Amino acid sequence: MPPSVSAISTTTSRTSPLSMALPGNQNKSEGIRKRSAAPLNYIDGSAEDISAKAIEIPLNVNGGAASVAATPNNHAVQYLVTKMIPLVAISAMLAIFLTKYLAAFSSPTAQSIKLVYAGAIAGIISRTFCAPIEMVSTVMMCRGDECSTMTDELSKTWQKEGFRGMFKGNGANCLKVAPSRGTQFLVYEFVKRRMLLAGIGMAASGSLHAGSRLFAGGVAGMVAAAIVYPLEVVKTMLTLYPERCSSIPSALKMVYKSSGFSGLYRGLGPTLVAMFPYVGVEFMVYETLKHRWETFIGPVGTFALLLLGAAGGAAAQASAHPLDVIRRRMQMQSMVGVKKDDDEKKNVQYKNMFSGLYQVGKKEGVHVLFKGLGPACFEKIPSTAIGYFIYEFLKVTLKVSSV
Repeated sequence: MPPSVSAISTTTSRTSPLSMALPGNQNKSEGIRKRSAAPLNYIDGSAEDISAKAIEIPLNVNGGAASVAATPNNHAVQYLVTKMIPLVAISAMLAIFLTKYLAAFSSPTAQSIKLVYAGAIAGIISRTFCAPIEMVSTVMMCRGDECSTMTDELSKTWQKEGFRGMFKGNGANCLKVAPSRGTQFLVYEFVKRRMLLAGIGMAASGSLHAGSRLFAGGVAGMVAAAIVYPLEVVKTMLTLYPERCSSIPSALKMVYKSSGFSGLYRGLGPTLVAMFPYVGVEFMVYETLKHRWETFIGPVGTFALLLLGAAGGAAAQASAHPLDVIRRRMQMQSMVGVKKDDDEKKNVQYKNMFSGLYQVGKKEGVHVLFKGLGPACFEKIPSTAIGYFIYEFLKVTLKVSSV
């Protein structure tokens, strides 16, 4: 038998966390009626206040009806229904229409436009699909040991910002990746054709060897990065400072006010250096493996395309990750007025790529140069796999040939 309990009424002014506004017919003029806490007194002499263990439940009272406050799950459903699903549906219909329209043209100019279009669509879909993981990777690269694990960072973002926070910076990323990826494929095919016509980098089979593909991909990556770099800075700002940069125009304005026009290109040097092995290795690994697969196994199917794209993405990310870390941190230098409670290392200024590599390795440890490599590869592998699969599909649909 549990000990008997007698509730002793009290007239103290303490209010229980469970108290709520309730409409009362007996006292309509008061509008809101509160119930006082009642400590429990046991017969054996012990006493315990139940208010100390009460759980606060946020309630919204409107017109006498109490409802539980909004949660991240509620916001996620609302965001999906009102914004994401209509946007995806409209974009899909537009893409289908453009694909059918472009397929009818076959001139050299049309072929170039088709390459840019196929690369842009592949980039947008693949990056959006993996946007939450890329967001975590960016945060971990920029903040180093302040971050714990990928799952912890995802959980913190979900609790703090909800579903929308998981995709913060993705709008700027899509604006960047569409022309960037399209330009990469266009320049890559252009350089390969020029090398074939000049007879440079030829293998015994008559096609380009792996080194030539590495060079062509590296040049393509550098050209594309130079064109869209300001949007890369904006994407980093939106990911790291969502409370200060609420939109793409506001991020551009803040970077320009704090660092001028040069702030939009801060970190371009390490980006160009990193893009050569990054994109070059990706194209080289993918196309070399694809050529070997077709030679020794047969036609490349869906699973093979995904597998080869994943291998190219993982190799590319691992080859240039330290430079990617320095690039992100140099982009952060465009944001002035760092909060007082931020770690002192955030105020470190990197004059160039080599200075950044040295300072991070000396002050924070070499391991920080590889911080975020796990999430980056975890994002890059499916992203590249999906991207190449969509690109190859669109090439067939649009009747585009490559060398």
